[in-house]
Amino acid sequence: MAEKKRISVRIAGRYLSMMTDEDAESVREIEKTLNTQVEELGRANPWMSTREGKTDAVILCAFEALSRERASAGKIAEAEQRAFEAERQYRRLLDEYNRIAAGGASADLPAGQGDVFMSEEEEEHLRQTMEAIRERLLRIRDGGGTEE
Repeated sequence: MAEKKRISVRIAGRYLSMMTDEDAESVREIEKTLNTQVEELGRANPWMSTREGKTDAVILCAFEALSRERASAGKIAEAEQRAFEAERQYRRLLDEYNRIAAGGASADLPAGQGDVFMSEEEEEHLRQTMEAIRERLLRIRDGGGTEE
């Protein structure tokens, strides 16, 4: 984990000092985005161009950001659940393929229609794909951001 450092930002005309483990470039991007949103609110509602109004604009921006974060977390949880279910189905099918390959009859197919075999390479590729999906979802969830 990166070491926290003190950085100053100017939001809605006010200077603030904060501790962060984000790099300066990322902080500047956030600062610029937030100031742009506050300015847009000020253009839409002249009162939000005043000092007191800018405070309300910042609060509205924070509320919107947290709302988006919450919605994203819900989507990530849903995607993780779908990935878990897909992996569970994959493992069930893999067990069935292995049983058929070993000479057993398929529980789901009539006799003679279950002669499907998954190579070790195919199995490894599917396992790696599922693991990569799981790792990406965890990074997105734990980082609170999106994957590139």
